[in-house]
Formats: sequence, structure tokens, C-alpha cells
Amino acid sequence: RQILNHESNVHLLFLFQWQMKCCVCDSRTPHAFNSHQVENVLSSTGHKRWWQSQNDVKHVSLQLDLNNTFQLANLLLDFRSPLPGGMVIERSTDFGTTWKIYQYLSTDCSTIFPRILKGLPQKWQDVHCQDIQNQPRQPQNGGKVLKTQYSLDLTSGMGTSKSQRINNLAEFTNLRINFTQLTRFPHQGYRLPSAFYALNEMQVQGSCFCHGHADRCAAPDASSGEPRAVVHGRCVCQHNTAGPNCDHCASSYNDQPWRPAEDDNPNECCRCNCNGHSHKCHFDQSVYQANGGKSGGVCEDCQHNTEGRNCEFCKINFFRNRRFDLGHPEVCLPCECDPDGTVPDSSCDRMNGRCVCKDNVQGDRCHLCKPGFTQLTNSNPQGCRECACNILGSRRNVPCDDETGHCFCLSNVVGEKCDECAVNHWKIASGEGCWPCNCHPQNSLSLQCNQFTGQCQCREGYGGLTCSTVEVQECPHQTFGNVRTGCRACDCNFQGTEVMGCNKLTGSCLCRSGFAGPHCNQCQRGYCGNYHQCETCHPCFQAYDDDIQRFGLYQAALKNSTQYLQGGTITSGYSSRLLEVERKMQHIQHILDNSLITEQGLDQVANNIATIRQTIERLNSEIRLVDEVSSLSIDMDALDKSLHLITEQYQNKKAQFEARHSIDLSGAFKIIRSAHLTSSNASARIAGSSGLLAESLEYRRNAEELESHLIDPDSGFEVLQNKMAVTPNLTPVINKICSAVRSEVCTPSECIGYLCPHQNADECGPGLSCKGIIALSSSSIQTARKTTQEFRNFNGQLQDTEQMIRAAEITSSKIQTNAQNLRNQMSAIRTQIEADIQRTKQFIRQVHNFLSGKIRNSNILTIHILSLVNLFAVCNLTFSLHLLLLRSQIQ
Repeated sequence: RQILNHESNVHLLFLFQWQMKCCVCDSRTPHAFNSHQVENVLSSTGHKRWWQSQNDVKHVSLQLDLNNTFQLANLLLDFRSPLPGGMVIERSTDFGTTWKIYQYLSTDCSTIFPRILKGLPQKWQDVHCQDIQNQPRQPQNGGKVLKTQYSLDLTSGMGTSKSQRINNLAEFTNLRINFTQLTRFPHQGYRLPSAFYALNEMQVQGSCFCHGHADRCAAPDASSGEPRAVVHGRCVCQHNTAGPNCDHCASSYNDQPWRPAEDDNPNECCRCNCNGHSHKCHFDQSVYQANGGKSGGVCEDCQHNTEGRNCEFCKINFFRNRRFDLGHPEVCLPCECDPDGTVPDSSCDRMNGRCVCKDNVQGDRCHLCKPGFTQLTNSNPQGCRECACNILGSRRNVPCDDETGHCFCLSNVVGEKCDECAVNHWKIASGEGCWPCNCHPQNSLSLQCNQFTGQCQCREGYGGLTCSTVEVQECPHQTFGNVRTGCRACDCNFQGTEVMGCNKLTGSCLCRSGFAGPHCNQCQRGYCGNYHQCETCHPCFQAYDDDIQRFGLYQAALKNSTQYLQGGTITSGYSSRLLEVERKMQHIQHILDNSLITEQGLDQVANNIATIRQTIERLNSEIRLVDEVSSLSIDMDALDKSLHLITEQYQNKKAQFEARHSIDLSGAFKIIRSAHLTSSNASARIAGSSGLLAESLEYRRNAEELESHLIDPDSGFEVLQNKMAVTPNLTPVINKICSAVRSEVCTPSECIGYLCPHQNADECGPGLSCKGIIALSSSSIQTARKTTQEFRNFNGQLQDTEQMIRAAEITSSKIQTNAQNLRNQMSAIRTQIEADIQRTKQFIRQVHNFLSGKIRNSNILTIHILSLVNLFAVCNLTFSLHLLLLRSQIQ
């Protein structure tokens, strides 16, 4: 960058003509003919204008600042001066905040940039120095200058795709060319030529940077009159992308993460599934990871009273309208809850619209009181108050009106609360209404009875509930007998009896629970303690008492069973056992029949026992001695066997020694001689192996010599490894197979992460975006299985329909047969009725003749009357039979 504040003399040396010409440059006036400011590098300035730096200034920079992000395709520099000895090209993608070196250029990279590698870049992060050469050209427009044109190419040494080149190297907002080394002409004559940098033209070729999502650029204003060569920074985006550089998805296409386009995959943005209720959504990475990379769009500003990630839920105080599908504008309807019966600050169910009712309120809208409750009000926390009706005298399902609270009484029940029986009625506790008293009109004092007991007020001598029976006089309580002959006192302890004391006829005491005995003066079985304080015994008594009762019943049953046994011979199955028992009983009886044992006999028995005990002790001692002798015998047998074994071994050793002394020693000599020959042969073979060792040594020397002539084996491998580091790019293939979202470059030598993550291999579900061979194949298998099941279900439905058709055919055949039979019967009935009509007409004529006085004979009159009666009977019977017949046929 230069600040020009004076004029300069420039001495130019024109090649091929060997002459010097001096020019005066003054750039203080921008558009003067000898001004050489930086805008002269534009092609519109013409061939006579160029940019030129100050004389002998070594470090000069040209910087191009743009107002948008562009895509760099090529850089053409048309030098008017000798080619600079060194240049550094830089770019910025953030409007000059940070810079990154594109490339080093030099006429001699080894001298100017000794620490920078030479050649074309092999990787994205490589920065190399590229040698450039002067290209002499003919002077233009009569000028005497040397012009050189240079084209920037950074990716020819990389095996990369077009999309990778664009995304990694093409983006820029600022471009800077740093000239670092002046080139001087050789000294000619007495004047030294000036050293400077000069450019006729600098062309930056490219387009708007659209990440591969646009095929053309457009001006911000369509009516712009700028030349066609001008490249505008606004992209005409495709693939559902938006932004000046197509750097994000359009507002309703954020279901998948935005990615730059690739050579064989445009990576289109997918529309969010908002069910037609929103035209705007954003991408959420957490949602995308939660569902396995299938969908990450979150809808915004849901309309039609919907909400949720996909606008699939109704908002609060709205519920789902089941008459329409989820995409209909009227899918969500407002809740219709009654504020008086709904719990405050609650909302209806979003799926069915059911409201949250208070405790005593019911209905989908909470607008009705529950049965037994009335008067719905907002101030009541429970909604409705309980009906003030008698539950015995009012209806059970609807005891009162839900609005007024008026009680609905059962039959013959009166009162504001349905708590009284009507006149001459009783028993409201029945729950079915009050019953009539039915008091006897003559035997009762009033037709009104007791409303709770139903007892009528009877006249003297009458009794019963309705006073319809004659009252029988009996003795008072605690007495029995006949009133007329005299009552006698009960012989009972009245502390243990019922109120009556005893039976009115027999005088037997009637004991209360817990008391027993003829006079009720004992505790009943199962009750313990003294009389007057009979209490229930411990529970264990009941258990034992139950066992005793059970055994008693079992004993009684056995006793009853033995009564029917008959005497006679014993069966063979039990004869032996019974005879044995009989013998033992006879022996016992014999012992019992003998006289008792005396004291002398007992002494004798004691002496015998003592003698026996002494004998046993003596025998025990002898038995122990026998045991010891038997053990010694066993030891002797073992020693005898050992002696026999040692004797056999001695005889064998003796025989071997004698055999050795009797053998000829010549055999041993032969064995030694054979061993000597074997050893000599082995020594000869070892001596002959020296030639093999020499031959092996020669082979080894030849191998070492060949190895020394080999070129470095790692060089070819490194070349192959560098090539495989950039090509081929496996990322597009992985994304197609696995439906993955990998954006990093994956090559055979370097591929970070899993090639096919497990979460991206899930089966596609209904309504989901299916991408990738694995997902599509899984979806196809699932669809095939579903289709097979549907065909099976359809086949079953066809079979059921076929059976129904057959049943309908059979039924229709039966109906047709019955209809034909009915038609025949109706025809016969019609004929019969017509005959009856003729007979009736004839009879009417006869009656008419009779009434007109034409028939005077009483016998004839009697015959006509009988005919009339018979005719009516026959007609009635015939009609009844026909009616029954028709009814049976219809059924």
C-alpha cells in the first residue's frame, strides 16, 4: 500500500531494442494520463493505463475488499513490469478479520522462500511455493514493455471433487496480493533502470458463493444497469435453501441439518412436518439426535390453535376434532366447559374435550349435577349440593330435580323431603314406597296404623297386625297353663330365661343364650365361669369340643354299624389274624386265671437273672480275645505274602546273573564295532557340509548386494499414502448407504468415527424421511410383510363373505318356499271365505224373509235360528284356525 505525494521518474528498459526511456509518473491526480493508481488494473481503463508502484519499494500489497462472500475460480495477473521475484496470495472469509495464505509464488522458490515446500498442494492445509516463469510477449499499442500473465491454480495436484474444492478453497470476502521481491533489469549504460511493480490488469474470476445450491447469481435490484461481466453476491438458491449465499435452509425446510451440496448429492433441505399448520420451522440438534437422526425440525408459530414440535397437539383449552384429519384447519375446537361445574384453572382433555368436573358434577361439559345432587353454582367448590331428601322415600336414581332441588317421592310417600307416608300407609323403610295399613274397618279403632310397625289399633278381643283375628287370651309372662282353669308359675331361674320365662303350654323353661339346664340355672356348653357370670370360653375349648363332638359322632356311627353284623364263619381274608388275636386273648386269660406270683418265686427269678448276667460278662471277655487272635492271623498272612514276593525277586536276579556269565563276549564286540561305524559315517557327512555352508554364504552376499541396489521402498508407499489421503472421498457413498449426515471427508487412509452409525440404521416408520440403502431396504421388508398380512386378512374376509352369501341363499330359498306355501294356503282360505260369504248372504236373505213375515212356521224358524248359531260358530272357528295358520307361517 502506498501513499503518493510527489511525482516520480521511471526509467524503463525495453528488451529487444536495447534502449532506455524515462517517464514521469504523477498519481496525485486520479484520472490524469500519467496517473497509475490501483483502479487502473480494471479492464475498463484501457491499454494505456496501468497500476504501478513507487520505485524501489520492495514490499507492496494489493487488496481487493468485497461486500459479500464470493467463490474464487481463478486469478489472472497481466504484469507490465518484470515478474516479481516473490509473491504471497492471501484470502479472508470474514471480511478482513483473519487471513489465510493461499499460495507462495516465486521465480526461484528455493532462494526467495527457502523454508516453504515446493510444488502444488497435496492437501487442503498444505501451503507450498510454486515456481513461475517469465513469458515474453509482443508490445501492445506501440509500447516498449514486457508483459507477463499468471493464472492461479491451487487444486490441480489434488484428487478431489468439485464440491470439495469449492467448500475448502473457493470461499473468500477479501483477496490480498503481497509483492515481496523486486526484479531488476541488468545494468545497461550509465543509467540504472528503475525497479517497481506494474500491472496492466488483474482479473478475479469466480461467482457468488452458494455452497453448491444455486446455478446463477442475481443483482439485489433486478433493474440494475451494471455490466453483465459484474458478478453479484446474491445467489438464486435452489434445493429449498435461502440466504445471500444459500447458507441455511428455507423457513419451512429445516427437518434435516443444512449441508453443502456434493457432486452427486444435492443435499436438499427437507420440509418440516407441521401438518399444514405452520410455514416456519427451525432445526434442533438435540431433537435430531434423540430420534436417531430421522427428523430434527421444530415447527414455529403453529396456527389453527395447534402446538407441538409438529403442530400435532391442540393448545390448552382446545381439543381434537375427530371428524377431521390432523391437517384440517378446524382440527382443534375450543373447550365447551361450564365454568360453574369445572375445576378452576383446569382445561379439557386435548384428545376428547372432556372437562375436569368438580366432585358432584358430571357430563362432558361439566354442566350436570350427579344423581343425588342439585343446584349447580360457581361459588360451590363441589359444584352441586346434596339433595335434602330422605333416601328411603325418594327415587334412588334421581332423588331430586337437579335445578330446583325438589324431591321426587316414591308411591304413597309425602313431605317436602319425602320423609312421611301418606294417610293410612306405613313402612317407608321398604325403599319401594309406603304400604297400605289395611286395618279392619270394624275390628280396628282407626284406619291409620303405626307408620313404622304397621300395627293397627284393635278393639278389645281382636288382635293381629290388621286387627283381623280374634285375640286368644293366654297366661302372663313367667306363668303357663289355661287362663280359665288358672295359670301356674314357671319353675325356672328367670335370670337365665327369656322374657316369657317358660312355654305357655308345657311350662318348660326357655333359656337365654349362654344358659342351660331344666331350670336355666347352669352355664351352657361353651360358656365358662360361675352361674350368673357365664362367659364364652377360650377359643381352644371350641377346637377341642369340636373334636370331641366329631369323635362322638364317629363312635356312634361305628356302634350303629356293628349292630347289623351277623355271626358265622370268618372269611379267609381275616381268619388267620383273628385266630392269632384269639390265641393271645386266651393266653392272657390263662395268665389272669392262675394264682398270683409269690415272693419266693420272685426271689428265684432274681437269682436266675443274676446268674445269666455273670455268664454274659464272661462271654464278653472271651469274645474280645477271639477278636485279637483274628487280627494277628491277618497280619501273619500279609507277612507270608511279602516273603513269597521277595523270594521270587531273588530267584529272578540270580537267573539273570548266571545268564550273563554264560554268554559269549564276541557279541558285545560286534555291537561296539557297529557303533564305531555309525559315528564315522556321521563325521564324514559333517565334513561334506562345508561346501553347503560356502554356497549359503555366497547366496547371502548376493542378497545383500541386491538389497543395496533397491530404491527406498517407502517412497512409493508415501506417494500412495498421500494420494489415498485425499481420494477417493467415501463420504457420499456412506451417506447413501447408511442415510448418514456425515460432512467430514472420509478417505481410505483417514476416516473418523463409525462408517455406518447404528442409530442411522433404524427402520423407517410411517411419515418419516427414508434415505439410505439400509433404511429403504428395511422399509421395503416391512412393507412386504404388512402387504402379506393384509392379503391374508382379505382372504379371510372373502371366506367369511362367501359363507354369509351361502347362508343368505339358503335362507332366501327357505323364505321362497314358505312364501309359496303361504300363497297356496291364502288361495285356499280365500276360496273358503268366498264360500262362507255365499252362505252368509243366503242366510241373510232367509233372515230378511223371516223378518218380513214370509216365514210363519215355527219349525222352520227354529231351524233357521240353529243354522244361524252354527254358522257363527263355524265362521268363528274357521277364522281362528286361519289366523293361527297364518301366524305360524309368518313365524
